[in-house]
Amino acid sequence: MAGGPAGSDILCLQNSFADLMLVVGLDENTGLIPELSVIEGEGMMKNLFYGKFEPQVLCAISSNNMMHFFPHPRQDFEYPLQQLETKQNLFLKSASAYNTLDCIPKSKFNRATHQSRLSIRSTSVTPGAISRHMSMRRPYASLKKTTYVQNLASSQQFPVPDEVIKSIQYFCFPDDLQITEQKADTSVHFLVLTDIHGNKTYATCITFYRPYIIEKEYDGSLIPHLDLSGDNSAVAPDRTRCYIPVCCTLISKYAYFETMKESLSYMVHLIETESEDMYTYIKLFAHRLTMTPTPPPGRVAIEFCIHDMSFTISPSQEAEKQVIDIPLYLPFLIFPPDEILRILSAIMVENRIVFIASNYALLTVIMESFLNFILPFEWKYTYVPILSSKSLELLEAPGTFMMGCHSKYKEEVNQVGGLVVVDIDEGSLSINPEIADDSRSVRSGDSDSIEDLLDIPEIPEEAAKLFLNVCRKARFQFDLVDTKRPSHFNLNAERSYRRRKIQALNDLIVSGCLELMVNLFRSVVTETRVEYKRFNKQAFLDSKSGSEKSFYEKVMKTSMFKKFLKDRINDKTDYWVKLEVKTRPQAKSTESGPSVPNRRPQLRKQSSVAVIALNTGQFHNSPVFRMPALGDKVIVYLKETIRLLSVAVQKSQHFQERASYIYLLGMFYLACNKLTLALENFISLASIDVQILPKLVVTKICQQMKESELQDLISRPGFQALSDLMGAPVSESIHRKLEESVNIPEKDLYYDEFVECVSVMEMTSDTDTIGRLFRALIPSQIHQNFIDQETFAAFTHCWKENNKQCLNLGISDKDLLESECVLRVSSLCKTDYGTGRVALTDRRLCFVKDISSETREITRLSKILELEKKTMFSFLKQVKVLRIKNTGGSRFTAWLKEERDDFCLLIEEMWAGKVVSDCTKDIHAIQKAAQNVLLVDALLQSGLDAETAHHGNREEAARQLCYYRKYREEGHHNVPAETKEVLQNRIDPNYGERERKTVHALLYTPGVPEHSVSPRLWVGLGDGKIKVYNASHWLLESEFVQTKQSVYMYICNIKKYETHGCTCLVAVDKKHVWAGSYGIFIIDIETIRSNKTLMDHQEIVVDIVSIDDGRYAFTASINGIIMKWDIQKLTQAQPPIHLENVRDLRSIKYHQEHIWCGTWQKILKLSGSGQILQELQFTVSEPKFQPAEMDCFIILKAEGENTKDEIWAGCRREGEILVWDIDGTEPSHRIQLDCRGISDMVVQERRIWAGSKDGRIYIINSDSKKAFKTLLAHDDAVRSLCNAENRYILSGSGSSDGKIAIWTPNDTRTESGTYIGI
Repeated sequence: MAGGPAGSDILCLQNSFADLMLVVGLDENTGLIPELSVIEGEGMMKNLFYGKFEPQVLCAISSNNMMHFFPHPRQDFEYPLQQLETKQNLFLKSASAYNTLDCIPKSKFNRATHQSRLSIRSTSVTPGAISRHMSMRRPYASLKKTTYVQNLASSQQFPVPDEVIKSIQYFCFPDDLQITEQKADTSVHFLVLTDIHGNKTYATCITFYRPYIIEKEYDGSLIPHLDLSGDNSAVAPDRTRCYIPVCCTLISKYAYFETMKESLSYMVHLIETESEDMYTYIKLFAHRLTMTPTPPPGRVAIEFCIHDMSFTISPSQEAEKQVIDIPLYLPFLIFPPDEILRILSAIMVENRIVFIASNYALLTVIMESFLNFILPFEWKYTYVPILSSKSLELLEAPGTFMMGCHSKYKEEVNQVGGLVVVDIDEGSLSINPEIADDSRSVRSGDSDSIEDLLDIPEIPEEAAKLFLNVCRKARFQFDLVDTKRPSHFNLNAERSYRRRKIQALNDLIVSGCLELMVNLFRSVVTETRVEYKRFNKQAFLDSKSGSEKSFYEKVMKTSMFKKFLKDRINDKTDYWVKLEVKTRPQAKSTESGPSVPNRRPQLRKQSSVAVIALNTGQFHNSPVFRMPALGDKVIVYLKETIRLLSVAVQKSQHFQERASYIYLLGMFYLACNKLTLALENFISLASIDVQILPKLVVTKICQQMKESELQDLISRPGFQALSDLMGAPVSESIHRKLEESVNIPEKDLYYDEFVECVSVMEMTSDTDTIGRLFRALIPSQIHQNFIDQETFAAFTHCWKENNKQCLNLGISDKDLLESECVLRVSSLCKTDYGTGRVALTDRRLCFVKDISSETREITRLSKILELEKKTMFSFLKQVKVLRIKNTGGSRFTAWLKEERDDFCLLIEEMWAGKVVSDCTKDIHAIQKAAQNVLLVDALLQSGLDAETAHHGNREEAARQLCYYRKYREEGHHNVPAETKEVLQNRIDPNYGERERKTVHALLYTPGVPEHSVSPRLWVGLGDGKIKVYNASHWLLESEFVQTKQSVYMYICNIKKYETHGCTCLVAVDKKHVWAGSYGIFIIDIETIRSNKTLMDHQEIVVDIVSIDDGRYAFTASINGIIMKWDIQKLTQAQPPIHLENVRDLRSIKYHQEHIWCGTWQKILKLSGSGQILQELQFTVSEPKFQPAEMDCFIILKAEGENTKDEIWAGCRREGEILVWDIDGTEPSHRIQLDCRGISDMVVQERRIWAGSKDGRIYIINSDSKKAFKTLLAHDDAVRSLCNAENRYILSGSGSSDGKIAIWTPNDTRTESGTYIGI
């Protein structure tokens, strides 16, 4: 691998700004090669300025190799350019050193020399020959030194595929090479080259003209000679003055079009100043540009100098996006807003599109701009921004493509049917009429008609209207702004101003276009089930109105949408996800509990949100790293750069800057063949910002190393994370189509398959409910562990039929409450209100009158007093009726006949769910009960089929599934009054999980209204998952998994450690939350995403404390190691503190500039440097268990001047709390509580909330040291407590309960019944 393999003497950069420079044209070494070989001799001289000539690749230059191809292939052994130490003599201009033909005698011409050139020329003009020569690397024929041969044998290939070399000259001169009588203007155009694997290479071409004298030879051939005389006097009759174009092409892996244009323009400026030194300057620029790195995505830009001019390489804003180095505002000056939206739509539905313009440079800029506008969607088909005159036949190729060509070929373009033609000169879009029997426009595998393909659907109106604001702001013209600016004479200052202004405009446009993509496809998230790799295509389309549906139906057929959907299903975190989460409307937050299928006939309207500030007046100044001078020795340059980067790492004040410097440092160590140091930096980079980690480079380095060397490296301290970095990537392949409909399996279902089917069909995701349903469908007398195919098919059919009945009931939206769902509709029956149907919803019972569908409320669920099943007589027949009594004394009777018992059971379950929800404040109980009703109904209806397994005991199976009915009958819903008055809500973070986990950590963060960030509750679970709730509505906003737990266990490879998951959550500043586990995960509060991990602790992190207003943080691991961090830099602010003989550190506090550490047996007071200043032993008066151990401690600040701060510590296995004065050595108080142990404590004003192992919370008066209230909190131990700015107290429980209780502390009363104010 270049720059990395052991033993290689080649020094090059993996992230170089340019990979290769090519010089294309004709000169005295090639002669004039006419396009039409029939034009020779006198005819060619007469048609000199009218004919076309075939350009040739004259030379190729990489970072360490230069090849000339004419008059014969040879390597330039004087490259890289040797620079003198003196500033006055920057360039070596010796003809012998460069061995170029620029320095031939100007006064006469040597025919013998020309004749030899002619004989050689004929064998070296084909592109294939050039490509082969570039691979052969042959030295001069006259050089026989073995050292040269050895160096060439070890040389690397040029970093450009052969196919690029074979065709590049035709794209450098898309209209063919033409010789001019007068000097033409220098011009620039841009290329995008795509290889067979879809990898793109970017090129900038600058074409300039050099003066030549054409001499007619004795054999009739024409030979050009460079004219450096500057004399325009007449020449001999057999000679002609002319100008021959030369194209210098800079090729790069990165799309730095404007920066490459600047550097090439300056190079041409110098060449035209001293034309005889063309190759001197080309070598100088090529070497500098190929040895200059590109910055990683982030904040740091790179500046380098050539001669007396500086150039800046700006970084990409996002790790997932390529750099944008073109003016994105140009399309908004050219096209009206409506046309821009039409072009975007044409691209998104993957039409066959051709852009035409009279300016080749504009073609690439406009086409690249539109591809940036649709990100994160990516064009996956043929993409050729510039078609040469010889490749116009590609327009007739079948399939989908996006191409560009000169407007002079507009007539040819219009002859191809089915093309969407975008005319840049006129700012318009048109569609060529399709030619009969022409199938070129049909994509393979699609069944679209020609009419459908020619139709460009309109972008949905709501999102389009918001995008018009971006269009208005993006119509920027420098001339209008410059009217108020004074004239500037500092070229560098003016260049800097324009660059920053364009960057600000680009940021605005990129943000606006991303906002458009989020608004268009936000509801994809709603219909995606990540855990089952499913997307509900039909539900997504059903949520769209008729005018919008056409757009989405076409887009969903495209390759780019399928790639976008795959990223969403794989839960990829990219810039689209970050903005979607940031701008997600409250109503669209992921529900924290069960969802009930939408059983009301309305569209789920997707919201479009505008959040991008349309302000282009502010510039964002990025820190700049200035590259050192590139001297005569590359190794010296590399070492000096490493030194400067090392200094920058130490001085950087922000972790993102530091990440950029570490990235560059790793690349330069790799260029120096120092693999271990390179890997060390990349491992450090992974902990700071894993998104910019060059994973392919790390993998290649590891592949170059021997297995023994690699294993030895992984065993070293600090290199353990290398196993994770070089791990095999997770396959993106999915075993089924992502958007396929969910079909009933044609086989018997075992439990795991049953769980997936029920969850994907959105019947329920609650593991306990699924388990009960599985057991209900298999009666106890049937000894089998699967559900037969017929039973599940009947059950599913009944569940879907009930859904259809509810939707077809005919109730209008105005007759339903907000978010109300119809669950069950009776058959037509006689009632007290007339003939009609009884409808059960999740809120109430309603009567729907026959024919008119007039709706009347019978009763709310909360007001039901009694359900009475009776038998009445009608026309001498016994009829089963249901009588409903409510708390208001009214009654309602329905003659339900044979469905009475089933309907009554459903009402009882829904009624019980409402009662349980009101009593326990469990906000999920109503939704869970509604789901139970739907499942019980499907169970009862399918049980009528004699072929089902539960046919014989359908009623018993249904009662088994009615969880809340049984829960209420057993009295579990009864909560003590003193608990009920303080309890506000309960939420279940374990809903939908296969196994319930302990709530280990809770954190409340306040909202930031100016950034559209709501108050949030962060929940750390025992399996490493962190769930984030909107603390205003207690709805789940986001969920992600910490995977480092499993990585840690893999690396240790010794024994399976006890899994603690997320142990602590702390908001270290206003922007970041740190999560402790096997490492420290740094989460951005605004986007709820983590890209940074600190892995310095070798064991589990048990506690984190932020100090000095978020400037520093202390972290502690269970093995007694405490580290102090600079939060901005993400570096250790001081050497780690090692507590001797401590293997059970539980928690730390920071108080009065001292660190307080709690272990099982004692509390230690440390100085800032780690010196032990005080030690408090933990002893219990009458211990039941030995030894007595402490599980938690807090520090209570004194309220008055005459009081002291106190330390409160809770016993792990005893109901006792010890209290010390802050400077005492013995406990001043012992508080006895009737419980099995104290697990956590939190301070709320002057009250202590103590959570116990038996699920109770004791509220203790800190002055009297007495518990005045006991709350029945959970069915398992209270494992975590959190004070939400005195607004709430939140408690999390052990895995048997796994829920979170939300308490209102200001409603707390004393034993006498009076309120305690806060």
